[in-house]
Amino acid sequence: MIEKEEARKIIDETVAPTSRTEKTELAKSYGRVLAEDVVSDIDIPPFNRVTMDGYAVVSSDGPGEYEVAEDVPAGKFPEMALKSGKVTKIMTGAPLPDGADAVVQVEKTGGFADVGQMAQINEGVGAGKNFCPKGEDIKKGDLALEPEIVIRPQEVAVLASLGYDPVKVYKLPRIAIVATGDELVEPAEKPEPGQIRNSNGYSTFSQVMAMGVEPVALGIARDNYKSLREKIEEGSKYDFLFISGGISAGDRDFVPEIVKDAGYELLFHKVKIKPGKPVMFGATKDNRYVFGVPGNPVSSMVIFELFIKPAIRKFARLPAYDGMMARATLKGEFTRKNDSRDEYLPVALKWNGSGFTASRVAYHGSGHFSAMTKANGLMYIPAGVKEIPAGGSIDVRFFDETQVSMR
Repeated sequence: MIEKEEARKIIDETVAPTSRTEKTELAKSYGRVLAEDVVSDIDIPPFNRVTMDGYAVVSSDGPGEYEVAEDVPAGKFPEMALKSGKVTKIMTGAPLPDGADAVVQVEKTGGFADVGQMAQINEGVGAGKNFCPKGEDIKKGDLALEPEIVIRPQEVAVLASLGYDPVKVYKLPRIAIVATGDELVEPAEKPEPGQIRNSNGYSTFSQVMAMGVEPVALGIARDNYKSLREKIEEGSKYDFLFISGGISAGDRDFVPEIVKDAGYELLFHKVKIKPGKPVMFGATKDNRYVFGVPGNPVSSMVIFELFIKPAIRKFARLPAYDGMMARATLKGEFTRKNDSRDEYLPVALKWNGSGFTASRVAYHGSGHFSAMTKANGLMYIPAGVKEIPAGGSIDVRFFDETQVSMR
């Protein structure tokens, strides 16, 4: 059995970032990792772009009455250069006419006048005001975006402006999930006495989906060598294979043996953590990876957060991110008899205006998965700590920071 941080280090040093790439539609590129240099083929903006509704002017003319020479809405290019003594009625987004060197916003005039009429300019303006010069944002030939950045809405805007559709990105990992156990039936089935529905496989499936990856559910493997071997051999074709159950020390837990036969080297099996001690991790020489997680639902969810999620992120070339961590004030005291392992317990986290509070939810062990529906995070109790008083400060980890209650 190894320490938690040693296990995390082994995973980080073992998992290799993918080199596989593909082209994807720009509209579907959000959250993907860019795999090419993005070089601008045009200036951005491609012309002197007006940023205010008003009048294009020759700034040296100053305040006064001037004839409106032209009306230029957004999307239309000026037909004539502006000469001193005249103004051009112009809208936000339109190209600035040649000869003009500034825009007076309409609020500083007598209002809009039609072409051929006189416009009243009430205030002067300095040269260069209220327009964005051609190429100010990006110049033709500039490297606008570099590979290995995560594409956000702002990058989508740049890619669209430069015509990158489709866009080259790194491929997402191929992930297979197998649940094990003679006692399992699928959720649509009614369990017979002694049976339970396959909750673990589906919770892990949704955790992977939440990362933007669509896994493949290979179904249930029964607790016999033949069934387990068939499922594990099928799953070994994927970048990641997640196996739920069958990794403890029971007589019928064949998984570690079959995993080795499938070409994986087991790098650790059992970590000094609660829940989730039996967790297993292995890798092949050609960069395929297997995780074995305990069959208890809470154990499975904790192991995913601590070990599996960082592995997926590294493979996908996503920035290292270990979840949202914070300090919180514990409501109610905490005590335990055995302090030999790091422990994670489900808590309900709330923001009270000055900090987070953590309330323990009813929890009766790692098989008590309904407790997780009332929790939005985990409290961390380090090895060696037996009790925490009410009002004590603790480390917490959020499942999903968007679900933190601010009430």
